[in-house]
Amino acid sequence: MNRKIIFGFLFCSNSVIATGIPDFLDPKDIQGAEFECLGAEPKYSVNEQKYIDVLWDETLTYLRGFAIALTNDNGSECLNSDVALVDSTQGGQKICVMEQRDMQLMVKNIHQVLNNADEAKKCFGSRKEINWNYSPGGKLTEISPVAKWIDRTTFKEFFDKKVVDKEVQQFGYSFTENFYKMVTGNEIKMPAVFPYDISANSLPNLWASAGWFPMYAEESKRNDKNFSNIRGGYAYAEVFGHWGLLRIDQINGEKVGAEVGMTVQIVDTLYPFHNHAISEMYYNMRIPACINQFQTMAIRENSPLVKTIKEDNKMRRVQFDAGQLNVDAMWLSGSAEQDPLIYFHPNTIHGFEIDGSCEAKPQERAIVSVWARSNAHDTRNDYGTTLLCESANNLGIPAKKGEVIQCDLTKVKW
Repeated sequence: MNRKIIFGFLFCSNSVIATGIPDFLDPKDIQGAEFECLGAEPKYSVNEQKYIDVLWDETLTYLRGFAIALTNDNGSECLNSDVALVDSTQGGQKICVMEQRDMQLMVKNIHQVLNNADEAKKCFGSRKEINWNYSPGGKLTEISPVAKWIDRTTFKEFFDKKVVDKEVQQFGYSFTENFYKMVTGNEIKMPAVFPYDISANSLPNLWASAGWFPMYAEESKRNDKNFSNIRGGYAYAEVFGHWGLLRIDQINGEKVGAEVGMTVQIVDTLYPFHNHAISEMYYNMRIPACINQFQTMAIRENSPLVKTIKEDNKMRRVQFDAGQLNVDAMWLSGSAEQDPLIYFHPNTIHGFEIDGSCEAKPQERAIVSVWARSNAHDTRNDYGTTLLCESANNLGIPAKKGEVIQCDLTKVKW
């Protein structure tokens, strides 16, 4: 644990309450923080409140572990910061992630929540009234009384009723059937900077109840540029953020841009090259089954490898040759045990390739990550809509490895 973070804890009914403030934060910003929620304060009956309390306790545990990890400088050359990969070219470029102002604000917002939990809880709810996020179902739901109370539409029902493409549907059924095995078990491991486990192994109610979204599965023009296995084998959940369980508009009069949650992507897939106008980060929490199983390519928009072919006041269309000489060296490996943190600046072009050939039962395995976006409040930049790139030679379809890829980058407003 970071030597400069000192916490005390009260343990009561499995809850964890932070009672300390790291010395890199101003106590005046933290103590007595005032919260403005997104939407009205949810109301629950006495019976319902017991489920909300369990979910709230696990949410605080998740957020606290995440904030400590980001600011843990043990083993790094940073101060109060973990190290993150930001560009995979030129041998890999890294930064002290907490030098980014957006990350500093996100960590401060989390500590404001942790140290004013009763007030922040007024912005927290089950979101069971929302019909566009889902439950993985299966054993993950069976072992969670909270998830059974919320009773969201399951992935199985989603793929039955809302997905037309039969191939995507079949990947979705396999994803649903094996989701519990993907997010639990001995293959799931927290990076060393985390103070404790925040995976589904330890926080089963949160992982079962957060509200998952298979964001690429439904038919849309965008998904013409995607692969069927990713469309049916990827989902994310948001815990803290505009679409999550904890929905805060402002703290102390300042807009909150944090979105914190988790993602799952099945193995034997290439998440296609894509970009978005707001920053994003991932902590890998899987032990690889073989060397170089989890690979990332990331190219910042100002890289000399990126060529502009068209530009207007809203968009810059660029190309990158993903088949150039020595391009394999631009795919860098990461896992829970080595280089687990990736941070993407706005408009970084990136993709994830997950090898499944070394898995004994690939249908049961996925890469599982702690995920966050840090400045999602900036609606001028289109709330960070994920834009999929395409093949420069076959427009409208996803680019494979070894092709020239074409991407439309948002003109980010300062």
